Amino acid sequence: MSTPLIIVLVLLLCATINTLWLDARQRRMERRVEVALPTSEAEISVSIRRAAKASRWDLLYRLVNYQADIVYAVHPALVFLAGAVAAGMVVYGNHRLLQFSTSTVSIAAGGVALLVVRGVFGWQRSRFINQLFRQLPDAIQLVTSTVRSGLPVNEAFRAIAREMPQPTAREFATVCSELNLGKAPEEAVEGIYRRTLIPEYAMFAVTLAVQLKAGGSLAETLQTLAETVSQRVALAARAKALAGEVIFSSRALSLSPLIIGGLLYAINPQSIDLLFYDPTGNMLLAYAAGSVIVGHFVIRWMIKRETAL
Repeated sequence: MSTPLIIVLVLLLCATINTLWLDARQRRMERRVEVALPTSEAEISVSIRRAAKASRWDLLYRLVNYQADIVYAVHPALVFLAGAVAAGMVVYGNHRLLQFSTSTVSIAAGGVALLVVRGVFGWQRSRFINQLFRQLPDAIQLVTSTVRSGLPVNEAFRAIAREMPQPTAREFATVCSELNLGKAPEEAVEGIYRRTLIPEYAMFAVTLAVQLKAGGSLAETLQTLAETVSQRVALAARAKALAGEVIFSSRALSLSPLIIGGLLYAINPQSIDLLFYDPTGNMLLAYAAGSVIVGHFVIRWMIKRETAL
């Protein structure tokens, strides 16, 4: 096993150990909070997981597209394990079929592992942000109803942490914890924007800051904001629906070489043996795979750019 592949596997192992350690530390902190606080307050405070922003692991996190502030559906350790398995499959496939050199296959295995880890983390982050975005109109409407009933904004945030589905409830539980530590409501909501980069949360924070400091009807302003955000959510859903045909076409184009190659191999294996057992065929196969992967990501980037609000 060559040095580049060993380095990649060691980095994946270090990242896995670090995520497991952070998860264990978070669980210990939650247990201490539950013991130290009453049950109702502990339920609000379970999402305190933000420490110092600067970390020696920041470079590695950016490399693998990991964000420590997000609670992932798939445990990060499993994601890194999937990357290691993908790298191992590339090495095994080269050993069984292809004839690339050890250095070349090591670079390819490291690239595949990195793409798998970044892709899974990116998919989970995108799913997390989409859920927060779709649930924001209901959260603002709940704040509006609470304010109209005469209760303060802090109590509205506690109601969101209790009654809204995840992940909005978890984010506002963090907001409530920050409010208990003395932060202003608009600063706590701005923290959600900094973690997720959802523009609507920045609008929410600015609205709270202006209305709480300058006075006026907060309920009416929040009602207008809720209607605006609802329209943006509907527009985003419509844009995604209109792009559905293009998304399906891109996936079909990406999968068609695999399907056609499998059919050719099933009909006449000798017709594609050149790609596996000849050095020139190996180069052609690598070029074709690279072209398909690059084309897939270019199409995804174009769709994302055109459908972004």
